[in-house]
Amino acid sequence: MASKEEWRLCADWLIQCQILPNDHRVTYPFAEVFDLAQTLRDGVLICHLLNSLSSGSVDLKDFSQRPQMSQFLCLKNIRTFLQNCKTVFGMKESDLFDSYDLFDVKDFGKVISALSKLSKTELAKQSGIPGFPPSRSQRSLLTEDEEIYRTLEERAFELPEEDIYSPVSTVDDEQDIYEDLCSLRSTVKRHRVERDQGIEIEPKTKRDYCIKELVETEKNYVDALDMIVKHFIKPLKNLLSQIDRDIIFCHIEELSQIHNGFQAELHKACMNSKGAPKISDCFVKWKPKFLIYGDFCSSLPRAQDHIEEICKKNSIIKEAIEDCQQKANEGKFRLRDLLSVPMQRVLKYHLLLKELIKQTDKTHEDKAGLEQALEAMQDLSLYVNEVKRDNEALQLIAEIQSSIGDLQMPENTSLGDYGRLLKDGELKIKSHEDSRLGKRYIFLFDKVMLMCKARTMEKILLSGDTYSYKHALVLAQYKVDEAPNAPRPKSEKWSHMFILVENKNATAYTFYAKTDDMRRKWIDAISMALDNTNPPGAKGGNHDFIMHTFNEPTQCNVCQKLLRGVFYQGYFCQNSKTAVHKECISKARPCQVNGAPMIPPRPAPGSSANKVFPQPEPPPRVDSRPVVGKVKATHSYKGVPSAGARNIIMFSEGDVIDLITKDDQNWWEGRLQGQEGYFPANYVIEHRKMTPRESYLDTEPRLREVAVPQNDAIDANLPPPVLRTTKPRHSYINLKDLNIYPWFVGEMARDVAMQRLETHPSGAFLIRASNNPHRKGEYALSIKYGTSVKHIKVMRTADEEKFFLAECVFFASVVELVQYYEANSLVYSFPELDTTLLYPYKDSVKKMLERAPQRNPVLGYAMASFDYAATAPNQISLTKGDKVAIVSKAGGDKGWWKGELRGKVGYFPSAYVQEEEEMQL
Repeated sequence: MASKEEWRLCADWLIQCQILPNDHRVTYPFAEVFDLAQTLRDGVLICHLLNSLSSGSVDLKDFSQRPQMSQFLCLKNIRTFLQNCKTVFGMKESDLFDSYDLFDVKDFGKVISALSKLSKTELAKQSGIPGFPPSRSQRSLLTEDEEIYRTLEERAFELPEEDIYSPVSTVDDEQDIYEDLCSLRSTVKRHRVERDQGIEIEPKTKRDYCIKELVETEKNYVDALDMIVKHFIKPLKNLLSQIDRDIIFCHIEELSQIHNGFQAELHKACMNSKGAPKISDCFVKWKPKFLIYGDFCSSLPRAQDHIEEICKKNSIIKEAIEDCQQKANEGKFRLRDLLSVPMQRVLKYHLLLKELIKQTDKTHEDKAGLEQALEAMQDLSLYVNEVKRDNEALQLIAEIQSSIGDLQMPENTSLGDYGRLLKDGELKIKSHEDSRLGKRYIFLFDKVMLMCKARTMEKILLSGDTYSYKHALVLAQYKVDEAPNAPRPKSEKWSHMFILVENKNATAYTFYAKTDDMRRKWIDAISMALDNTNPPGAKGGNHDFIMHTFNEPTQCNVCQKLLRGVFYQGYFCQNSKTAVHKECISKARPCQVNGAPMIPPRPAPGSSANKVFPQPEPPPRVDSRPVVGKVKATHSYKGVPSAGARNIIMFSEGDVIDLITKDDQNWWEGRLQGQEGYFPANYVIEHRKMTPRESYLDTEPRLREVAVPQNDAIDANLPPPVLRTTKPRHSYINLKDLNIYPWFVGEMARDVAMQRLETHPSGAFLIRASNNPHRKGEYALSIKYGTSVKHIKVMRTADEEKFFLAECVFFASVVELVQYYEANSLVYSFPELDTTLLYPYKDSVKKMLERAPQRNPVLGYAMASFDYAATAPNQISLTKGDKVAIVSKAGGDKGWWKGELRGKVGYFPSAYVQEEEEMQL
């Protein structure tokens, strides 16, 4: 009989196989079977599992290690696992499961059963790890307890977004090779010779040690490049064809020449020779030559694959390469692995410089230069990483194109010409022309939405779905209507909709998602696509910026940083021939009109605009600019779509915003909680004016007796308040008495309350005793509403017999006041607070602690040094000066960190921020 703990036995087995870490959340006492399903659902770990049981069972090229919950990639991974279970481990098809049993968590019991049978195959037993469960026959695990597995499908779409750079329990061979060849450990044999020649660097300070590591690791890297040239390129010259050599050794000889020159110059700089350049000058000077790494990294996967191909086809070449490997490093490293060393090296420069800057005094003559060099190498590192990522993206797009059997592309065109893949998955669609409802598999690119029909051939061909092309929408011709009140299909599972409306209202399509969260993610992805193809300011200043693929490494004409990646790296103005990043569009100089620059506005009469001396900057215009009206948010706005380099304000559904300007048809400017910025005009509606009742903090009350309003005195659209009739036990409760309530926190400052409530859900509240000298000991209510925290005084009547928030309802105690507003909305007294008191602070803290193991802790904070405009839904936009909470550095080696800003969690370039600890140096 199957046990309810069957999944825990499976988790223990995965830990023994070193697929899950010992402290994984599935080991927590309160863990659920769903936690294990969530961990395995993308197919990555189960593919690594096969390699753990039998090395080389699955080729790493055959599955995606970063599927980012793309349905296309997750199903591909799962099917790769199932195929290899059959071909390598000898399992029967009846022992396995359907790919959707795992991805949609339709029947996780079958998944557990398959893993149990896998653990007891002859090949798995050779690993020495006992199978699970330890004492039972191999039979179906589905028994009377199967319900715990089959009820998981309803929760399948609660899963959070995957961490793109989450670690996998595997050995990074490339990093090991780099460390062996280039680290300081490999310099021991050379020290004696260098001492004899008097060129060894003798470190005396921490800064000297940093310089020593920089110089000696560079020397080791040059030796590694020379080794490839000496022991591989030259011996194989007459055996390999010119085409083979160009593919396998692409740019290796050029890199060897470049770094021999760079290393010689760097050594002079570090030895403080007379007339030698500074260390920083070396990096800045050689950066243009290092751009060759972009093409090298693009060609690396092809070079490594080509080695495998020719070795399989030609045994003579295979033996010759093995002989070269033996002579070069006693066969320790394969040629394909050695070719990865250059990429490892170029991504280390910014780390070495960062450490050197930490150990360099502020008064040092090269301090500013080193910071400039660091910026240059960070820019290069981000460029190289994005080149590699873009090549992976193009490979994925090519796979998608080949999977759509009847897709006929225009001549000399591929799917990659329509931009990056932003999202894929299933939706139900209804065209307004024929009103037929059908399920379609959607591939969303920057420029186009492909609608396909999935044709599952799992029992015939485990390599994956093939798709039948049905229709395509050019996104620029459509706009999103979130359609909250549109009619819904009968099935509750597909009841969350949005509409794409043709710009001239000629036609429309209604889309239905399984959950509201999925609906929101589709809307955000489509909004991002529209924002990428037509970003704010693209047509301003007489410009005509369009998304563009640059065939050569290109610098932004505004910020002078490299445009990132290999396709659609930035924007190109067809008038001025200017290349810019998305975030730099609004900063580009206006185009010339008819050969002459645009005339700037004339200064007002009597102004000092033409004077030579610098003018002081005007003070911030917060709360001083006139308000033209108020609008109410109909949808939450968290930064997607992006407003480019312009400041934005973020808000939640229901927030009321002061409207400042409506100059832009699509983007309005407003003010919320003292912060001014832009927001999408179609996210709000006009808000009718209401006279707020008093007693917000900093508002003096006018004490007067006001009767409780009757139903006919309340807006007809609002429900009547519910009055409690319980007679109070006493008229006053002291601090000690209040401590028993989960909403009372004792004496607490306003700013502390704000910090405490910031991370809690909307509706969380607390009552505190003010420590304001003018209100010492008086009570105040602090409540999280939307994305902000509001503070309201708890007032007392003149005779101090009653408590109240607004002069319409009075209470004999604070307890009764809280009980009343737990049942009645604050909107009757405060029009901008349409909520009841939902979550007492202490109870909310307990719930958050229960979930804490799954939450990302804040590792630190960083200040944005540059603007950055998000180009994908899982990114966040930065404005210079933003303070970002860092929640993960797992992608640091790829140039990306994960952070939280203005309520949204996403990725941003680590080179675009400066950590607080670095700012203090």
